[in-house]
This record gives sequence, C-alpha cells and structure tokens, in this order.
Amino acid sequence: MPIAPRGRWLRALSLLAGAAFALGLGEAWLRVARPEQLARIEYPCFYEPDAALGFRYQPNASGRVAGHFEIENVAVTNSLGFYDDEPLAAGAANPRILAVGDSFTAAMNVPRSEVWTGVLERRLRAAGWPSADVVNLGIDGTGTDVHAALIERELSRFAPDIVVLAFFGNDFTDVLNGRFERECHRGWVLAYQNQGQRRALRARVDAHLAHSLHRFLFDHVFLVRLLTLAVEGGRSLHHIQFVQPSAAELGIDDATRQRRAPDLARALSDLERIARSCGCRFVVAPVPAKVGLEGSGEVFRGRTRAGAFEILDVAPVLRRRLDERGLALPDLFFVHDAHLAVLGNELFGEAVFELLEPGLPRPHSAAKPK
Repeated sequence: MPIAPRGRWLRALSLLAGAAFALGLGEAWLRVARPEQLARIEYPCFYEPDAALGFRYQPNASGRVAGHFEIENVAVTNSLGFYDDEPLAAGAANPRILAVGDSFTAAMNVPRSEVWTGVLERRLRAAGWPSADVVNLGIDGTGTDVHAALIERELSRFAPDIVVLAFFGNDFTDVLNGRFERECHRGWVLAYQNQGQRRALRARVDAHLAHSLHRFLFDHVFLVRLLTLAVEGGRSLHHIQFVQPSAAELGIDDATRQRRAPDLARALSDLERIARSCGCRFVVAPVPAKVGLEGSGEVFRGRTRAGAFEILDVAPVLRRRLDERGLALPDLFFVHDAHLAVLGNELFGEAVFELLEPGLPRPHSAAKPK
C-alpha cells in the first residue's frame, strides 16, 4: 500500500530530526572532547621584514598566540621590538645579560613574566644583584646566522657582561634551509624567501578571505572544522594563521642544504669571533628537547671546535630538578606542542642561574646568599 502524503512528511521529518540529533550529539561531543587537531593556531601578527635578520617584531605591538586548546596568550613587545620588559637604562644594570635564541627564547606562548629569561632575572635579583637585567632578544623561527647577527648588532647598545646563546637543535638546520622573511597580511603571517612566493601567499590569503561563510562556520561549528581539515589538511588557512610555501615550492633538499654549508660555517666563525672580542662572558645554554635533555648540546658540540665556547651543562641540572619534584621530561613541555611550558621555562631559567651564578662577581654591598 503506498504511503500517504502525510505519512511521507512525517517520515521525512523524523529522518531530519534524527539527523539533526546525531549532528548535535556529534557537535556536543567534539566541544567536550576538544581534540587538539581542531584548535585554531594563531600567530601574533606583528612581524615585519628586516634587512639584516630577515624579519623582526614590530615595537610596541601585541598579538594573540593560541593553539592545541592549551596555549592562550597575548604577546606584547617592548619599544625595541622584543617580547620582554623595557631594559634598564645604560649604566643602571649590574649585571647586564643578553639572551639570544629562537622560539624557545622568544617564548611567546607563555606569559612574559614566565619566560625563562624573566625567571633568570628574578633569581639574580633575589640572590644579591638587585639591578640585574636580562634582556630577551629571542626571535622565533631564526637560526644561528640570525643569532650571530643580532648579537653583533646589539653589543654596542647594551655592552653586556654576559651573552647567553640559548641553542636549540634545529638552529643549524634553519641556517641550511635559508633565510626567511615574514610579514603580516590581512591577519595572516606570511613566511617566504623571494618576492614571487610573497605574491603567491598574499593571493592565497586574499582568496581565502573571499569565502566569508566558510570562515564563519569554521570559527563556530566544530563539525565544519572536522570536515574542513579532512579535506584541506593541517595547512588550511582556516586552521592556521601562518602560511609559507610547501617544501616542494621552497625547493629545499639535501643538495640545497649542502650548498649552504658555508653559511653555517660563517655563522659559527662569527660566533667565535664575537665570543673572543666582546669583552664579555659568552656562554651557550643548550635548550632541552621533548625527545631528550642532551640533544641540543650534542648537536652544538658536534659542529663546533672543542674549547671554542663555554657550554653550560644544563641537562644534569634539569634532570636533578625534575627528580626532586618527582617529574619526568614531558612535564617540561606542552602536551601537544614541542615548546617549553611555564614549568619548563621556570626550571630552565633556574638551571641557567645555577650554572652562571658562581662565576659572577658579587656586588660589594651584597652578602653571599646561604
């Protein structure tokens, strides 16, 4: 017997209601479970090209840093364009320490006061150096060549007593991959190596912004996020506010890196020259990696001449501090991100303090701490 029109309507409504319920249930589950893949990854949009460094941060700027549903921070730069408090005036700092490195030193994914450089500064002041000033010159996404250029550029401005190069294991690879420029375009951070790539990335962002309905749905509906990422992948501009050419478009391979080997040799030579001539104590602090405490130190020693640099033996100090708290290596890092979390910054800053402190001349008015 054929279904009456009224029955067909009821059946259709029932199917629609069931589908709506299933979709609602799926949306609710995703919002409760919050799988980290569905989080939007946001970079602060205050990058600008720099002729000597490739790029820098704009002075007195702010931007949101977010990702994985575990990173949520507003990064604010100082008048010099670094993620740090304002440095003390010339002659007012004792000691003056410059900290240079990549994203582990810039550390924009944690509050500014919790970055390891801030921890080091507080520990120094509490231990008898009330005018200690640790100046954070970290810039994410940079390699050893940029770090050498940055130190050389800022030496005359700050006349530091100590330079701390916070070395992470990929800093040499960043040199071999070639220098990038970065800029902000309509809310997205672009990273490129030539003007053709820059034009292509700008066009990609412009095309993305033309799809306003899709962007609205992605921002507000987790099921749309799931479907979009299944189709477009992790490089989707809906998902991440950072865009650069693919590896194939960049043309970076082993042969290219081999051709750039002299660039790394030159950067290391520059670091050696600076260490000899700066009139300061120049130390290298290997930054721990999520896969091991010793990796960064091993990479640095493997590429540099024995005895050319003072390398702080950070790994044993970190291991001891973790053991004292009943913690393990992963506790230093974000769960879904490879960077140091607040605890990791704290313990790394304390370890650097512990290794630097014995070599510091004490102020005449300060009693040695117990």
